[in-house]
Amino acid sequence: METNKTSVYLKIVDEIKRRIALGIAAMDERLPSCRELALEMGVNPNTVQRAYSTLEEEGVIYTIPKKGVYVGGNAGDIRRLAKEKIAELKAAGVSREDIEKILTEVYGR
Repeated sequence: METNKTSVYLKIVDEIKRRIALGIAAMDERLPSCRELALEMGVNPNTVQRAYSTLEEEGVIYTIPKKGVYVGGNAGDIRRLAKEKIAELKAAGVSREDIEKILTEVYGR
């Protein structure tokens, strides 16, 4: 990961939004704690907390004190936006195979 802390927390924000858009994390599903995710990603827990704060401000996640962090109501908006972008590509004449290639380039195998 990059050493720039702003970039790291934004990468975490983007990763969580990606998981939601792909349906990996569903509405009201519990997310890892700050400490758990920090260990998983090899970053400082404060960096994860900053990402979670940003996501909470955007309504993407919500926190229940002493219970955890959960995917919020705007999760559907992220998934809807992803579908809209794919529909735009399709309408522009981009084939399914090309969209799959793009997804593979972005996300890897």
